[in-house]
Amino acid sequence: MEQNSAVEHETTLEHALDVARQNAKEAKRLLDDARAKYAAGDVNEARVRQLESLMAIANEDLVRMTKLN
Repeated sequence: MEQNSAVEHETTLEHALDVARQNAKEAKRLLDDARAKYAAGDVNEARVRQLESLMAIANEDLVRMTKLN
């Protein structure tokens, strides 16, 4: 039987904090990759800006969830 990942946490807020941490980490990875590819000419500046916006949102969410926990 499949386990629900939320069950591994004592509260829904703990689960949400873990998700926010994972999202921020993934946003950073994507942005770092896009910056490297931009420097090599493989992606355009618009994509980098899009991922910068995504990272800002992920970081805002992480800060918000950290305050709630």
